[in-house]
Amino acid sequence: METDDLSGTTITFMGYGNHIPGINSLAEDFEEETGIKVTASPFDDDWQVLARQRAGGGDLDLFQMSMRAVPTAREQDLIEPVRPENIPNLENIQSKYRPENTPWEPDAGTWTAVPNHFGSNSLAWNTELWPLEEDPTSWRDLLDPELQGEVGYSQRPNYAVCTTYLQFYPDEPLQFEENYEERIAQVYDSLENEWKPQVGTWFGGGSQASQAFSNETVTAGHQFPVIVAALQSDGNPIENTIPEEGAFQYLDGLAIPAGVEDPTREAAEMFINYSLDPANRGEYLELVPTGTTFAVPEEYQSEGYKNNVAVQFEDRLSVFDPVFVGSKADEWSTRIQEIIRA
Repeated sequence: METDDLSGTTITFMGYGNHIPGINSLAEDFEEETGIKVTASPFDDDWQVLARQRAGGGDLDLFQMSMRAVPTAREQDLIEPVRPENIPNLENIQSKYRPENTPWEPDAGTWTAVPNHFGSNSLAWNTELWPLEEDPTSWRDLLDPELQGEVGYSQRPNYAVCTTYLQFYPDEPLQFEENYEERIAQVYDSLENEWKPQVGTWFGGGSQASQAFSNETVTAGHQFPVIVAALQSDGNPIENTIPEEGAFQYLDGLAIPAGVEDPTREAAEMFINYSLDPANRGEYLELVPTGTTFAVPEEYQSEGYKNNVAVQFEDRLSVFDPVFVGSKADEWSTRIQEIIRA
């Protein structure tokens, strides 16, 4: 790609904390090649970044963003569409993650944000505590009476509701909205009458889930594959899988805030382009073995990447309409808390 000489330009970047080591590694090589510096800092939630942008504050040129937040950010003019002519490596992205096949972009020609990695929740279990003869292959294996009180289940609305939904309608994640009243009633009934008696710990987030597995508070339940990898590296006897019904897939990408102008905007697009080249991802995947929205040749795959069950079973992951999920998040959260506390 022929570009202007932007050496000396600085990109201010924010991203999820567990991705910062990988971003820093990528940024170091990028600076050596282009002379463009990327300064990275962590955040807990991309919605916080959007709230800050809405208030008109902060110097920010590029940030990690969940695709679930794209429609809101686009409608409120908080992010700037990228210019495909500056990011030729967009062609590397798999067809199913391209604008024409996704529910978060307005049309086939628009890349409001660029999805570059994915993950999912997974079913994890402690192999030394697991009481059943066969390893689990379904979410509903966790409803066995021998596991009563030993299951961990996410209380975050997207994971709690969508995981439960998939147990009944594994092939119809995008049909949830059009059948909403009947199916959400079924989900709530299952959470209240099947899962609540079984769950000993309702996870508020990944760190709580990680701690529960490491201190053996739970035997099995929801977990993220990248956290399973960290638990395994610390010597915990944890395995995980993507159940046969599937799992809720999250997709994260890179977005440019509205108002960022050239040359910084062009430099940010160059960094996005750099991140989509599998030849540049080897060390990143050593540090953060997440799934990628583009194919990675084996020579650049880390062991963690190869062992990530979201990567192994990508075909089992389910994408829900983020506009729909976002519109229902408050309702779901309120009802879940009522069920837990009743």
